[in-house]
Amino acid sequence: MDGHALGVAFSENVWLEKIGIEEIKMRSSVENLQRKKRSAVLVALICALIGISALSSAVSTSVARTQPMMMIAVTNNSSREMHHLYLSPVDRDAWGPDLLSEGTILKPDQTFTISEASCAGNEIKVIAEDKQGCFVYGIVGCANASTGWAITDTTPPDCGN
Repeated sequence: MDGHALGVAFSENVWLEKIGIEEIKMRSSVENLQRKKRSAVLVALICALIGISALSSAVSTSVARTQPMMMIAVTNNSSREMHHLYLSPVDRDAWGPDLLSEGTILKPDQTFTISEASCAGNEIKVIAEDKQGCFVYGIVGCANASTGWAITDTTPPDCGN
């Protein structure tokens, strides 16, 4: 082999070696990318499992705190008719739906029994509304399966003033 042919063969070997190195770098890069994807998927799965575990724990705690249904007898000993009746947690104004069906009026000397009241704390707020839009409030304890609240003329109305 002459010097020129030897130089060409040497440069071809160098060129092939460079191509081989580039191919190895590319494969390494692809493998790194695949590793990163697998790591990202693994992190996402771990986060999802932690989230599901936390949600499950919160639901279990919430269910454990829920007390059985209780009955509340609301007696209207006032001279006003009550057209609406609501329940709310004591510490918030998060009223539930109107418990008096359409057209039902709690007249003086009548009692309406709320048969399925759920109490999440120690007490629950009962709200009654008369036809003028004035509200009266009562707080009842949740310790017993059955309790009552009496609306009287001395129960101060909240008429928004």
